[in-house]
Amino acid sequence: MNPHPGQAPFIGQSVTRLEDPPLVAGRGAFVGDINFPHQLHMRIVRSAHAHGRIVATDAAAARALPGVFAVWTAADIADVPPIDFREGSIPALDPYRQPVLANGRVRYVGDPVAAVFAADPYIAEDAADLVTMEIEELPVLLDVQAKPAEFSPGQSSEAALIRQGYGDVDAVFRDAAHIVELELTVGRHSGVPLETRGAIGRYDAARGILELHGAAKVPHRIQELLSRMLGIAPSGIHIHESHVGGGFGVRGELYPEDVLVCVAAKKFNRPVKWIEDRREHLIAANHSRQQVHRIRAAVDTDGVILAIDDVYFHDQGAYVRTHAARVVHMTAGILPGPYRVPAYRAIGHFRLTNKTPAATYRAPGRYETTFVRERLVDAIAEKLNISDNTVKKQMSNALKILRSRLGVIFDLFF
Repeated sequence: MNPHPGQAPFIGQSVTRLEDPPLVAGRGAFVGDINFPHQLHMRIVRSAHAHGRIVATDAAAARALPGVFAVWTAADIADVPPIDFREGSIPALDPYRQPVLANGRVRYVGDPVAAVFAADPYIAEDAADLVTMEIEELPVLLDVQAKPAEFSPGQSSEAALIRQGYGDVDAVFRDAAHIVELELTVGRHSGVPLETRGAIGRYDAARGILELHGAAKVPHRIQELLSRMLGIAPSGIHIHESHVGGGFGVRGELYPEDVLVCVAAKKFNRPVKWIEDRREHLIAANHSRQQVHRIRAAVDTDGVILAIDDVYFHDQGAYVRTHAARVVHMTAGILPGPYRVPAYRAIGHFRLTNKTPAATYRAPGRYETTFVRERLVDAIAEKLNISDNTVKKQMSNALKILRSRLGVIFDLFF
């Protein structure tokens, strides 16, 4: 029975947690705790170069090591497409998807080049060290503001140009009493959970079911992605989410390693397990945030914001991963925040560089835009020699309106 008539059930009330008992009793089952009979262990051979053409890969010594079951390069899984986007095909961005194993070129330090499968993880690790590659180094692009380069034939490293806004921005700036301009940089971030990523693929040939254990955050999206990529009906793919020792958004996407354990499990008809080590996590799991903003505001003599104009550069890294352009779009969409801004324009350069690919991480776009917007407010206050609280009165008025519209929901979240 709802103790607060007229109020939606559960809003403002404590809800009993269901997930705690196994964890506090020491019965948690993390991906490292999950094992199956006859399973193989996978290790990834990664590029030590930020950008280069793969001239040759030699896995003969690794294949000859006792206990090694197989070694794959891109040629061994030529029928597996690059990793798709959560929302399905996006033609303009499709050429920038990441192949499961580097095909012809490596684009960042940590790019997967080969996969080793062995009877135990130590043999797999030793065998991975025996795989050699010859890389012809290519120019490395690290500055997102530098002139775009060629990503692939016919494709620029600027994957998209984002434009959002409203009002006559140029007219407002032409007549404004004051103009405040800043260049602001947001550094590269990533999550470092206690438990690194891990995945186990298992194929039940009798039932025609492919299982992926250890996935987190978006299991239904991962099911849909694998279905499209591997040509298996969604009902034939089961995603089992284990307990998770920290996520931060970076663990929950579909990565090359997740696809590899599934493809290998089906091909070998044996379970395949992969556990990421800490070094791999730092160079291969999603990064995020890195942006440069050239922002300006038109204000009146009282410090009231009349218009905001922002040109920003989003450093996506080497490939566009499953989130597609979500972060760069959200940056443009939410930069004004809670302020009343009569005219607004944002132009976002969505560019690739030779760094670990970026994606969503802990409130994507919110941190970046709040940092930039509030530094702009501080700069306005300093230029006009007024308190930033005076500038922020616009926000206060907007929040009062929001409170009146959302009522109790507003109070819960603000």
